[in-house]
Amino acid sequence: MSLCTLGQRFPKCVPRNFRVPPNMVQHDHPHSYVWPADYNWMKPQHHAEVSTVSQVNFPVSSTEVLVPWLLSMWMMGNKTPTDYPKPKSLKKYYRNGRNENTGFKDRFTWGQIDLEYPNQESKNKALKNRKFIPKNNLPLGLEVWKNKMFLTLPQWKPGIPVTLAYVSLNSHGKSPMLKPYPSWSWYTNKDRCHGLVSVFRIEVDRCDRLWVLDTGAINLAKTVDQICPIKLDVFDLKTDRHIRRFTLPTNQTQKDSLFTNIVVEITNNNCEDAFAYMSDVFQYGLVVYNYKEDASHRINHPYFYPDPLYCHYSMDGITFNWMDGIFGMCLSPPGAGDRVLYFHSLSSHNEFRVPTASLRDATLRPGDIIEHFVALNESRCARHESCQSSGMAMASNGVMYYNLVTRGAVGCWNSNRDFGPATQDVLANGGGAAAAMSFPNDLKVDKEPAQRVWVLSNGLHKYLYGKMDPADVNFRVMVARTDAVIKGTVCEVN
Repeated sequence: MSLCTLGQRFPKCVPRNFRVPPNMVQHDHPHSYVWPADYNWMKPQHHAEVSTVSQVNFPVSSTEVLVPWLLSMWMMGNKTPTDYPKPKSLKKYYRNGRNENTGFKDRFTWGQIDLEYPNQESKNKALKNRKFIPKNNLPLGLEVWKNKMFLTLPQWKPGIPVTLAYVSLNSHGKSPMLKPYPSWSWYTNKDRCHGLVSVFRIEVDRCDRLWVLDTGAINLAKTVDQICPIKLDVFDLKTDRHIRRFTLPTNQTQKDSLFTNIVVEITNNNCEDAFAYMSDVFQYGLVVYNYKEDASHRINHPYFYPDPLYCHYSMDGITFNWMDGIFGMCLSPPGAGDRVLYFHSLSSHNEFRVPTASLRDATLRPGDIIEHFVALNESRCARHESCQSSGMAMASNGVMYYNLVTRGAVGCWNSNRDFGPATQDVLANGGGAAAAMSFPNDLKVDKEPAQRVWVLSNGLHKYLYGKMDPADVNFRVMVARTDAVIKGTVCEVN
């Protein structure tokens, strides 16, 4: 049996006889991407003991959080963890050909991030005045285009001079230095808001454009310092020229909004008919941007909320509570009928979908569009398992790949089959690297004819709550062929 408690911390479910081991660090307060360790979400903001961090519009009462959650549970059919299939009812059918050689392999590894400066003198100066503190730089988002791999470095802590960088895939080194994108001039202007400030995730479309979602916030590990507006920048990758900037309207953002993910859809085979879907992980919303009209609108829905039953995380002797909402997103393949957006909250075990035509229709009223959202049949895992998921992507054959953060693995689902624990699988890590994938954070499927799936593992929990030894491998980019990595699994395409 388990006991769910509502107290001076976020509600969590633990075994009734559970005791925290002496060597396990227990973080009592919810700390997500920008929640400080002393922030108590259960106390009203006027309470004398509340954190001084400016989080005044974040849901701070159990009513504000649990009422939308209960509404979402009702819309899903009032499911509880005990409604899901028991482990003995699950049966998976494996085919021949599955082995470690078909799994993920390291492409790049780093113990600590290093940047390529114009010259050694400028680098020494940056190190001396602590404009560059290597240990504070953590890669979080990735994207691949031809022979370039892009990495984002959000402004968690001081000493992060560049928020978007790249490395050449032609590099033979295992730990190459990162080069700022598009150039150093974007990070040295006195007007910091003129350049790129703090980027979580990016997206390359099939028109060879890079879409960059900039949160405009710094010092995210301790406080929320919104020094610049939230904006979307678009670059032409063939020329590295900046071609569009769109600042999100203030009526579509909220106090302490944090936009952490973006996916892009091209409609009518026309590069001008492009739409970006941007998720607000903290204020539980989705902003849809129309490239042709240069306009956007915001959508709110109960399915964007986290599930309080799955807010508890435990990895590598570190436990913490996160309440992150809509996080992972991906589009169904083009050319297979009307496209849908799949999405899930980080603190959740469920998956949802909505037709993109509904998202693009800015004339739909909130009371109408709410009916267009669908909860998939079951949880992605059995009730005794932990399967919170971060980034995800879908290959052209309809197979979804998603990161399993607490399990240090990548899962898969063939979207041509029903959604449930029995139709999910965990993919192999080749080359003996299974134990080395620590907090797989971002995941992308490239747009090459022979598609590959790329995974970034960054040990975010250690970065925020523990320590990272630069002598260890702390950051990994792993890669596998999409057709090979699912061979012999229930996700294999016949």
